[in-house]
Amino acid sequence: MSASQKRASQIVNNFFTLASIIMISVVITLYSKYGPKVKKEVRVNSNLECQKQTFTFDSITRPELLKDASYFFKNGLYVLSGGFTKPRFGKFYLKNKISVDEADSFFRSSIAFAQRENPVKYLKIKYEIIENDKNDPRKKDEKSKSFAGTILSSFRINGKEVFMMETNFLHYDKNEIKNRIECTIKAFKHNAK
Repeated sequence: MSASQKRASQIVNNFFTLASIIMISVVITLYSKYGPKVKKEVRVNSNLECQKQTFTFDSITRPELLKDASYFFKNGLYVLSGGFTKPRFGKFYLKNKISVDEADSFFRSSIAFAQRENPVKYLKIKYEIIENDKNDPRKKDEKSKSFAGTILSSFRINGKEVFMMETNFLHYDKNEIKNRIECTIKAFKHNAK
């Protein structure tokens, strides 16, 4: 076999190798784009029994800080910071039903770990009790008007949210609000194992 035949053979081999690489790349690209998709389940909440009573959503926003959050929580190194969000268009019914101090006491009794005074490093449990504004003209359907309010809780370390939970309460009732707060703490404990 002469040198020119070897070169021609090498060129043909290189061409077919390049063509094979291009075809395989195209097939992989098409398969990844249009091939069967694996559905990933969307996590709505921790699937606790108390979360099935009303609409409840929770989220672990920084899993790497959950261990620290659990440590601060179990050692009483937490600070509560709460408040109310009044309805913009309707009457504020919650002001006669519950105070921030009562909500704080519901959190403390649900936590069951004594809170230490003035901790330097701590878990901040920030919550907002939001009264549902049923007179809001943007709320058209009955579902958005079917609950009394929402408790939005956020567990933070150094301003970084670790865990959050949003849960609705159906009636302007202290016991129901207390149950929703207890559910929030149960969900945090469940996720911060």
